[in-house]
Amino acid sequence: MEDHLELFDPEKARKVAKATLPVMETYHRAKWLGLENIPERVFLGVGNHTGMHFMPESMLWVAKYQSEERKIPMLTLIHHMTHRLARTVKLPVNELGFLEANRENAMQALRAGYAVTVYPGGDRDVARSYADRHKVNFFDHLGYVKMALKAQVPILPIVGCGGGETLFVINSGEKIAEFTGLKKLGKIHTWPFYWSFPFGFHLGHLPHLEFPLPSQMTMSILKPYYVDKYRSDDAEDPSVVHHINQEILTLMQDELNRLSDGRIPIIGKLR
Repeated sequence: MEDHLELFDPEKARKVAKATLPVMETYHRAKWLGLENIPERVFLGVGNHTGMHFMPESMLWVAKYQSEERKIPMLTLIHHMTHRLARTVKLPVNELGFLEANRENAMQALRAGYAVTVYPGGDRDVARSYADRHKVNFFDHLGYVKMALKAQVPILPIVGCGGGETLFVINSGEKIAEFTGLKKLGKIHTWPFYWSFPFGFHLGHLPHLEFPLPSQMTMSILKPYYVDKYRSDDAEDPSVVHHINQEILTLMQDELNRLSDGRIPIIGKLR
């Protein structure tokens, strides 16, 4: 296996982020809350993300962090199929700080002094239906808690609102993914039916020409959740892991409820 950490080029990542962030912030009329909560130490960022392959919550956060010269460089875990596809078409994903999502890569990065951002909800989160766009659900993926405990780093909750309005997912297609074997063979849990601009309805994750709607995005970085009162071997205690996961989910859901209250789809809040 290639050494992903050796391939990361922080300067290249910063240049790309500085070029793309203003475009994304302008297009999505992005609002930022809680940037002062980003710790100046190694952390494990945990976010929600919607909007299928557009993933504006993820893209905005990564670009925002990478665009600034920070003491702690950050790497981001992405779905293994996305990572492999990007590598196949020769995109510099490792150079820009995107790692294939697995626990080994994350732990190596944390122990080497990098911050790491993960999206535990995976493709079920990113392909959630329009009706569920304001729900935080990690689908019992608890690995992020175990990693934070083992590495003894704080968890930084990153809440995004608006991504689920860049297109409209009618159904996530989890039954299709299971019936076709995608879930078992490729760890793909969804095969969504959705509407996007400009060509209307589509089925599945296959790429085609489409553009995100200019949905207003609000990004809120909550205060770090410190695990200092726990020991690293508490990662093997299910009661501790479930307790921390539930507290993180509650914090993030409460914030997403606040951000989405009174929101007009695509437009955002009027005040």
